[in-house]
Amino acid sequence: MKNIFYFNCKDITLIISFGILSIILSTFPSIILKDTLKGTLFNIDLYQESFAQQHPLIHSNNNTLNNKINQNNTVIAHASGHFANNQIKDGIVTWIQGGLWDLLIKNSTAANNNENISHNSNTSEKPNNMTAIFNANFTMIKPDGSLSHSHQINNFNSTNVIFAGNDIIVTGIADIHSNAGLEFKQVPMTVHLMGKKVLGLTINVEKTNGHFSSSNEMFGTLISGIGLNKTR
Repeated sequence: MKNIFYFNCKDITLIISFGILSIILSTFPSIILKDTLKGTLFNIDLYQESFAQQHPLIHSNNNTLNNKINQNNTVIAHASGHFANNQIKDGIVTWIQGGLWDLLIKNSTAANNNENISHNSNTSEKPNNMTAIFNANFTMIKPDGSLSHSHQINNFNSTNVIFAGNDIIVTGIADIHSNAGLEFKQVPMTVHLMGKKVLGLTINVEKTNGHFSSSNEMFGTLISGIGLNKTR
């Protein structure tokens, strides 16, 4: 009886030890996974917050956008969305591009309408002077997963805005930054919003040393847009 009791106690001890070990092992990956996901989500939130600070309207809902446009007569239209594009050269995908874009169109003369009316009786015949602001932030990566890097487009300057049917065409000049800082300065580019839903971005090849050289525009899709049905 003594030996039997001894072995039973030993077995119980082993069972308890293995039980505790199993709990620790089963919990450990969960802790790692939870921390990993938490870090990933935190990084995404930081990225979205950073981009939203540059483009305050991009994460607003349509009602908020409508209110802002109604309160500010200088704003004609606002559109934002994301890139989903393959950069193609000689029939081969050279880069995969993904990120966010934001387009704001303003009437720079609207704020001075009252003053113009008092000094010019023909103000109603004077065409509005529209300007555009375009910002973008996107990542480029090779199809094999190598050479991943980011670009940011800012300091966009344009007074050439055309509303043509269902299309909006904007040509201007902007700076392009990379991970290391300002890479290409004063680059001509064309922003083409097709059917008010699809973005086509063309970046000057010579000014960027062929880095954005492609047989197709850099395509994106619309996430939200206000005032896009206005025509000029």
